[in-house]
Amino acid sequence: MEKKIERFINIVQDYLSNNATLKLQRLLNKIHTADVADVISHLEAEEGQKILNMLKPEVTAEVLNEVDSALAKELVQAMSPVRLSKMLDTMPPDDAADILQYLPEEDHLKVLAEMTEEEAEEVEELIQYDKDTAGGIMTTEFVSFHEDITVAGALEHLRKNIDAEASYYIYTTDKEDHLRGVVTLKELIKAGPDKKLKTVMISDIISVKPDSDQEYVANLVAKYDLLAIPVTDTSNRLLGIITVDDIIDVIREEATEDAYKSVGTTEDELLTKSSFNVAKIRLPWLITTLLGGLICVLVVSRFKFVLEQVIALAFFMPIIAAMGGNIGIQSSTIVVRGLATGIIDTKKIWKMLFREVRIGAIMGLACGTVVGTVGALWQRQLVLGLVLFVSMFMAIIVAAAIGAIIPLVFNKFNIDPAIATGPFVTTANDITGMLIYFSLALGLMKYLV
Repeated sequence: MEKKIERFINIVQDYLSNNATLKLQRLLNKIHTADVADVISHLEAEEGQKILNMLKPEVTAEVLNEVDSALAKELVQAMSPVRLSKMLDTMPPDDAADILQYLPEEDHLKVLAEMTEEEAEEVEELIQYDKDTAGGIMTTEFVSFHEDITVAGALEHLRKNIDAEASYYIYTTDKEDHLRGVVTLKELIKAGPDKKLKTVMISDIISVKPDSDQEYVANLVAKYDLLAIPVTDTSNRLLGIITVDDIIDVIREEATEDAYKSVGTTEDELLTKSSFNVAKIRLPWLITTLLGGLICVLVVSRFKFVLEQVIALAFFMPIIAAMGGNIGIQSSTIVVRGLATGIIDTKKIWKMLFREVRIGAIMGLACGTVVGTVGALWQRQLVLGLVLFVSMFMAIIVAAAIGAIIPLVFNKFNIDPAIATGPFVTTANDITGMLIYFSLALGLMKYLV
């Protein structure tokens, strides 16, 4: 933690404990909203709520945009409809819609009724879209002109109405609001004043539909280095735009969501105070892993007579299982992120799969040589070293293949592949690793005893 933030936290807690409201308000007015958000993130929720109540609605909005979504949700749900509506009135419609969706649906109307009519209409329109779609993250504050307007007319209008969230792209439309083109602010300033926008606009436009997945939108923005991307309906009418700051939020949100899924939990756990409810969130992942472990135990039990004859095999069981699991998670993580970012082309699955197998073979050769040499020298048995070498080599190749295949299968059936990095890959590799290890030992049993 930065010393500056730590100092702010200590001062704020001291003021709160002594009810020094005026001193606290003066302090909050002096420090940046990002620092206020950091302070609130390190306080109890009740203390954070007290601080928000001291801030102006527009400052409260900025602070909520800085804290993580789990804390923002808790703070918003503790606000009264009147205070919340005043805050939402100061925010861009897309951000206001995001904040409103932290509340149960039955409370939406209460807050909207307290907002100004124009703002309420825009927010109400946006909350109809799923929050993880282009419609859910777009803003209706953008700059557009009819394609026949002159450059001089557009610039004059901009000078008087430069309040849109993103004015670096100027969109052009026809009489029916169909999207026709886009002009950068730079090109608009450089163009001759008497030229019409349709003569300087770019007509080859990259756009998305309101039901497009937000991750797909983020990939497009990253691929084409856009500062904003328009959202159009099926008739190509311009509905809104998605700005790069919202895309950054999407990327951060998706990465966080994948991290939670990969270990079998959700961000909701942060807001769940009951230990029993937290256990319910985690248990499905753990039960799946437990069942996989029991299957692995069953596999090993079928080879108990091999262990009875060659007890040294038991010494190396953990390393065979662990290395397979680690390699599998590496492969699946690469594939999951590749699918999420669009780097992996699903039409070239075999090429990617063979690549992972080749990588697995190289790593298996290296790791197999190490463990085989250690086993042979330690137990003074060359055949045991051979069993360990081949088992490790094969287990790692299979693990790499499984780690790549499972996310692809999940993706094929429209199941989020992020969950594949958890129990499925680990369990599958434990089982296959033990099968390879003991099957090979059984085949060479007469040379081991």
